[in-house]
Amino acid sequence: MAVPILQQGSVLIASIQAALSDADLIGLRDELAARIGKHRARGVVVDVTALDVLDSFATRTLRGIALTARLRGARIGL
Repeated sequence: MAVPILQQGSVLIASIQAALSDADLIGLRDELAARIGKHRARGVVVDVTALDVLDSFATRTLRGIALTARLRGARIGL
């Protein structure tokens, strides 16, 4: 399942609407990293409010997204 990533000014917004497989989470991480570089985004918001549960892999992947965004020069909001 693809996660929609919208651009609002210099901020990217990813809204996770349903539980994702491990492969989908890895794809989201890679896609966000690529778009941060391509659009020179200054911030990233990952919306997880629609999820009931975050397992340990999802949590580690979200942390990885935050670290990757910071290394690419963007701030993150979860």
